[in-house]
Amino acid sequence: MINPNLKIDHVHLKVSNLEKSLQFYRSILGFKIVSQKEKTVFLSSSINNDSSISLVVLTEIKNIATPYKFQHKPRIAGLYHFAILLPERRYLAYFLRHIQKNLDSEYYEGMADHAVSESIYLHDPDLNGIEVYSDRDPTEWKWKENTVHMITEPLKVQDLLKESSDVNNEWNELPPGTSIGHVHLHVSNLAKAKRFYKDILELNHTATYPGAYFFAANRYHHHVATNIWLGENIPPAYNDGNNKPGLDHYAIKLHNKNDLFLLKDRLLEFKIYVDEKMAEKEDNQFFSSFYAYDFDGIKIQFLYNNH
Repeated sequence: MINPNLKIDHVHLKVSNLEKSLQFYRSILGFKIVSQKEKTVFLSSSINNDSSISLVVLTEIKNIATPYKFQHKPRIAGLYHFAILLPERRYLAYFLRHIQKNLDSEYYEGMADHAVSESIYLHDPDLNGIEVYSDRDPTEWKWKENTVHMITEPLKVQDLLKESSDVNNEWNELPPGTSIGHVHLHVSNLAKAKRFYKDILELNHTATYPGAYFFAANRYHHHVATNIWLGENIPPAYNDGNNKPGLDHYAIKLHNKNDLFLLKDRLLEFKIYVDEKMAEKEDNQFFSSFYAYDFDGIKIQFLYNNH
């Protein structure tokens, strides 16, 4: 079995205008620039000269056509949203007060209580979906064997805002301990996605929602979610020609180098193509890393580092 310490490490996004995206990710979400090279910027929750601790990577793509309008977002496998996990509920309250004052309504998507967590949804200037959330204490999660009880109900806004009554606790930046909690993906077929994430990666199938499956390592509610809400005839992610805004890849971090090698052998056993040369060229800050693709052509980086 995959080591239970598996987690999402970072997401790498393609954007149409790096300056505009940076304004959003810094002023609205509170990211700090870790490092920058040419048209790629590494962002994290704290200033650090080591880009291997970045949570979000933004790359401006060349020769981009007009950025997507919401109603024209393409129906293709890829990112539904990535989720920024805050370490405490009070930070979610600070963030809510912050966006009430500062977020343009065109970027706002909604709020929800999922029983295991509380969430605020928005999107960036290129319509990359973003969830900002905090988990309830895991002792409050309701499990039945390997299935966790999750819901989608209105967020109790006033109850949450009680956490931010101190006017000195305003949102200025992402707090230490922030991480990428999960990614949620558009796929073409749930059974096919389950074969990859459960049968091959050996994640637990933790929850089912109409049109969506949720998967996780250990006893987390989900590290990866998949849905068919765009339909079951959508083309694979690699059909975007790599010159459109969206997800370039997301990264899964394993506990140690041995786990990484075991996973690579397992992927090869299932005849999943593994690309090590690309990782050597693009991501040499990691001790060990390789890329693979799920059955919808969504690129995943598997890595191990000492952070």
